[in-house]
Amino acid sequence: MSMLLFKNATLLDCTGSEPVPSAWVVAEDGLIKETGSGKTPRFSKAEAVDCKGKTLMPGLIDAHMHASLFTNDLGELHRRYLPSMGCFMAAKILEDTLHQGFTTIRDAGGIDAGFREAQKRGLITAPRMQVCGRALSMTGGHADVRLPTELVPPIQGGMLGVIADGVDEVRRASRELLRQGVDYLKVMAGGGCASPADEPDTTQYSPEELAAIVYEAKAAGKTVLSHNYSVRSMKLCAEAGVHSIEHGNYLDRETARVLKKHGCWLVPTMATYDIMARRGEEFGLPAYFFRKMKDVQKHSENALSIAFEEGLKIGSGSDMVGSGQPYKALEIELKARVMGPMRAILCTTRDNAELMGISATTGTIEAGKYADLLVVDGDPLKDVRIFQDREKLAVIVQGGTFVKKTV
Repeated sequence: MSMLLFKNATLLDCTGSEPVPSAWVVAEDGLIKETGSGKTPRFSKAEAVDCKGKTLMPGLIDAHMHASLFTNDLGELHRRYLPSMGCFMAAKILEDTLHQGFTTIRDAGGIDAGFREAQKRGLITAPRMQVCGRALSMTGGHADVRLPTELVPPIQGGMLGVIADGVDEVRRASRELLRQGVDYLKVMAGGGCASPADEPDTTQYSPEELAAIVYEAKAAGKTVLSHNYSVRSMKLCAEAGVHSIEHGNYLDRETARVLKKHGCWLVPTMATYDIMARRGEEFGLPAYFFRKMKDVQKHSENALSIAFEEGLKIGSGSDMVGSGQPYKALEIELKARVMGPMRAILCTTRDNAELMGISATTGTIEAGKYADLLVVDGDPLKDVRIFQDREKLAVIVQGGTFVKKTV
């Protein structure tokens, strides 16, 4: 039996309550056992951590990341790297993500259930994770990495997408992914930035194809998330029963109300556009990628403002690729400009746990949940940029085990 006692903390439990000074938290066998404030209880067998007034909070959750996207040119994933090399590179990205304070992630296309199981068995150092395997894409869609000039069949292997056209093909592809143990299905329902042969404001997949994908997911007790920028693609997905819309940069009020009517989540991913629009040339983004990133970035803050004002359920993801992978916490800063620091932090903890269906085990500091904890040297409600300074992450705990401890 192992026990940890965090004392003299400013507790930000991410339930929505205000911070509590002079607080303490007890964790036993990887779970939170008890919380309180004032006089610290005595536990003779507990390892004590004196937080010295620092902020104690739950581990962060990134609800849209891509561990397998380790290059700035996604076409290179297939042309230059064997799948085995991709696995090693993805494992390194996952380990670094944990050291950024993200103790749980939802991978939005690329890695398969083997990574999830490897983390559970302690074979890799990584956040807890949900995975969807390869994303479903139509020919010429967002996961079809061929250049318009390439007259070869679509690539079906690797760690990005599976190409399927028509109701029968998407149904078979969905069933195959579910057979492989994914936690949900991902569908490329509109154009994107990283794909060379489409534009972000387009619609991909028919209502019938979307309905078939959602049907197969629900039949297996799973959900569907979709990649969208255009309002038409968002509406089609919400009406088909998609659980969460990812990105949504061109969101307008009419579309926001359609999403709300159908109980659909929106997961804005602002950080990737911000950093790639500013540093794309430095990172060596392909010209088509850089051009589209700069365009969609112009709309991301307005889309979040509309979603927030219309009362949508909002999650949070970074969607970083390549050189942007170390900067996931930038997402909190960008959301805070619209939602305020507390709501931005709640999006990245409590709300993401609800989005992912794991509120019973993580997202807040409450008895019975995983002891996934951060000790932050400062007040994130006064400056959310603090999460981007790894030196300010004094302690990172996952399941009651120290990942980092500098106090």
